[in-house]
Amino acid sequence: MIAIRPRLGLVLLSAALFSVLAILALQVNSEWMTALDSAVWDWFDAHRSHRGQGDSTGLFSYIGQPLHVATAGLVSGSLLALQARSAMRLVVVTGAVGAGAVIEQLLKAVVERTPQNLATLRAVPDVDWSPVDLYASTFPSGHVTGSATLFGTIAVCLCIGRSRVVKAGFSVAAVLGVLFVAWLALYVRAHLFADVIGGMVLGGALVALGAAAIIPPRPRRSAPYSVGANSEVARKGTAWS
Repeated sequence: MIAIRPRLGLVLLSAALFSVLAILALQVNSEWMTALDSAVWDWFDAHRSHRGQGDSTGLFSYIGQPLHVATAGLVSGSLLALQARSAMRLVVVTGAVGAGAVIEQLLKAVVERTPQNLATLRAVPDVDWSPVDLYASTFPSGHVTGSATLFGTIAVCLCIGRSRVVKAGFSVAAVLGVLFVAWLALYVRAHLFADVIGGMVLGGALVALGAAAIIPPRPRRSAPYSVGANSEVARKGTAWS
């Protein structure tokens, strides 16, 4: 039982994140989510430059190409598998990236912002909502999901057997990478805030499952050994023989 507790905790964490994702999908047309989307959009609209947006759009489009993400997952997974001499790391990295791509496309097919919701967004004053109709089926962000699953599973593989300081370093690097892609998605107007959060949650859920599959189990605790008790048994055995 002791050996499976870390894995059980990761599975429960993944289930909790999938539950959060379901709640976000159901609330995508709610008033509070619409208000949050418009507030974040307003902030980026006030801090966006046309030159910076053009450069960022090209970078965002490049890193979000499905072929590029799949290649990065395959190459990094293969290198990690060779390093650990275990194909399981390749399976975890490519499996998480692939599952994330499939799930986010399925969600985009079933989760849709209503015309009333889009009209509410368009009616917000002092905000440029000219491309608002493009956001009808953009939940969750595929770019953020892909970066979260890729960076997250790579970090999990690299953290196995490392010290706490090294684990913290890899974890921070992965989080910063995901936050950068999320920031780009909002800066170039590719997604609304709810889409970005949904991609993070979906990616986190899949990374937790991948970690549960790959982390080594804790060794089972052996029964306490008493020298005195065993010596006493040995003496009794000798006396009866």
